Amino acid sequence: MTRTHIALDVANIDQAVRFYQSFLGVGPFRLLPGYAQFLLEEPALNLALSERPSAPHSAGHFGIEVPDPSMVDQALARARKSGLNPEMEANTICCHSRQEKFWVRDPDGYRWEVFWVRERWTAVPDGAPACGCCAG
Repeated sequence: MTRTHIALDVANIDQAVRFYQSFLGVGPFRLLPGYAQFLLEEPALNLALSERPSAPHSAGHFGIEVPDPSMVDQALARARKSGLNPEMEANTICCHSRQEKFWVRDPDGYRWEVFWVRERWTAVPDGAPACGCCAG
């Protein structure tokens, strides 16, 4: 299986594991002192967390695109139930497309979105606002 791999430095491994377990809906595949790894089948993701309290956290954001709007609803319900304070953006224009999405922020400030694309454009329609995630 091919998986995307993301490695994040986190200030507190315990807080990060709790967040990602709630956000992703699965427990860690490996959990060692100062390290956790989540292996997901859908989406195909290998997420590694390394505890480095003094490391700078400067990534823009990460996203999980889902093929069906009901999957956004399911992930949103899980985020709300887990107290992750999701920020919903319904029918929003972002990155040259119209999307249904929500955002959460992990304990280190990394932003994650779960989104479904209603339609993709080769250019933003006249009068459409730029979105914060892709407008410098």
